[in-house]
This record gives sequence, C-alpha cells and structure tokens, in this order.
Amino acid sequence: MTRLVLCRHAEAGNAEQARELAAALAPLDVKSIYTSPLKRAVATSRAVAARHGLVPVEVADLREIDFGEAEGLAFAELPSELQAGLLATPLTVRFPGGETYGELRERVCCALAAIVAQHAGETVAVVTHAGSIRAALAAWLGIEGEGIFRIDQRTASVNIVEWFDGAPLVRLVNGSRP
Repeated sequence: MTRLVLCRHAEAGNAEQARELAAALAPLDVKSIYTSPLKRAVATSRAVAARHGLVPVEVADLREIDFGEAEGLAFAELPSELQAGLLATPLTVRFPGGETYGELRERVCCALAAIVAQHAGETVAVVTHAGSIRAALAAWLGIEGEGIFRIDQRTASVNIVEWFDGAPLVRLVNGSRP
C-alpha cells in the first residue's frame, strides 16, 4: 500500500499553523515530502519536513491554478465577462494568460501519479493548495462537474489517499489529523 498525505498549506505567514500541521503528521513514517513552489506551501512543507529530517522537493505542477493576468485580483476587480463565466461555467473558464480547471486537474493528477509511482509502499506527504487538492480528489472519486466546489479544504488540512493495486482509496478529507 502507498499512502499519499495531501496537505493544504498553512495561512501565509502563520508559522504556528504550520507547526501544528507538522506535529499532527509527526507520528507518520513519512519517507518524502513534496511541495508546490509557491511561498506559503514551501514554508509549510519545511515545517513538516523538519519533523521528519527531510528536505521538501518542489514540484512546479503542484501549484495552484494559474490565474494569469487575474492573479491577486479580488472577484469584484475581474472583468465583467470573466465574473459572469466564473459564475455560470467555472470549469470551462480560462483566466486571461492563465489556465482552465481542466488544465489544472490534468497537471496536478499527472504530478501526483508520478509521485505515487516513485514511492510504492511508502508514505509520502504533499503540501499544495485547495484547488489542486480538490482537483485530485474529484478525479479519484469520479466527481464530475461543479461538485468539486463542494469539497472543503481548510488551511493546514489533511487528506489521506491510499493505493491498493493501483486504485486510490480516499480515507480522509479535510481532516485535522491523520
């Protein structure tokens, strides 16, 4: 059995929340830790890695959806046509200069599949983002359409997926401890 412990990063700048996540994962026999290259994920992964004597490995494809030109903008600041698209058909909207949900899902699932394949029979932690985790869980659970947005992901949450004979079994979603 291969166990993937998917964690959402702590709130940006919240070292205490990152330490609490690290303490929650301390009892696990984590062999490797992977992280999105975005600062909040890297900071969280370092706290988790320190508890296990590991160094996090950055994987670009674990990052959040590419918002392109909309990066950092509040919903109200987005162009009206983008707002309308996000409200009506959020899964098909392409952020200007960015990507679609489908592209995020493909990218993240490929990255996680490679990690799982590389660590057969081991427990591996991955620190990433709500959108990335939702996309992977939705793929593994066969959730199509906008049901993905019903998967809650609090900051510093824990999700556990175990692989048996190549098939994922989701054991925990949005938990505070493994």
